[in-house]
Amino acid sequence: MASNWPLHAADLRKALEYDVSQDDAAELELFMASACERIDTYTGRNKDSARHVLPSGKLPTIFVLAARYTAKLWWQQEHKGPRARPSGEDGETAPMGVDLPRKVQAWLAPYPPRLYIPAEEEA
Repeated sequence: MASNWPLHAADLRKALEYDVSQDDAAELELFMASACERIDTYTGRNKDSARHVLPSGKLPTIFVLAARYTAKLWWQQEHKGPRARPSGEDGETAPMGVDLPRKVQAWLAPYPPRLYIPAEEEA
């Protein structure tokens, strides 16, 4: 297992710039765990938890960025409605939808799931 994965409520709280005193840890944990699970499925880590782990024992930092971005977007969509957009100085807006944003898919493109199915799993 990677030492920097999965992320937790504190990571999403930081991405959202939420105060620690807010009593929403369970909800934040749910959104962050969901984003990490979705990224694991997208990259094949749900089948092989050692996939894409670097020699340092961590996942590439793009995984952390992708999970924080995805969880933040999902949180904003859930709590601010369908017109929710990430706030940013560059005026960037995220694509809407229920799956991974296109930006995150592009970030994770170099980390594909397995390209073959081992013989023992085919049956």
